[in-house]
Amino acid sequence: AVPETVTESETSKNQEEATMQIKITVGDTELFATLEDNATTRALVDQMPMTLSMSDLYGREMCYRYGADALPTDKLRSDGYEVGDIAYWPPRGSLVILYEQNGEQFERQHIGHISEGVEVFATIGDADVTFELVTE
Repeated sequence: AVPETVTESETSKNQEEATMQIKITVGDTELFATLEDNATTRALVDQMPMTLSMSDLYGREMCYRYGADALPTDKLRSDGYEVGDIAYWPPRGSLVILYEQNGEQFERQHIGHISEGVEVFATIGDADVTFELVTE
């Protein structure tokens, strides 16, 4: 019975981690993102709620620069991104929301993913964006 108990608690722990969500508000629009559990995400969640003045860059991403290597990283990856991804780019300490695909691959820490509505960023330009942890 003990191994089953351990397995069950590990399973429920993993489910909790898999469903950690944040609400992202820009103007009157609310978006929801599911977060990955890693060092960068934990550092960001510790700052929430927060409102960041984000810049619209390259017609593909909303960006806030913390400064080079401002946040910890532990799972960098270099591959293509998906529209809706939230990522951290260490060289400039950039927190980015990727809203348009251009096929670029770059080294980043994956933070999470916005499942729907991310196209709102294609039309608003620079904006204040609020990030809040969703608690059940």
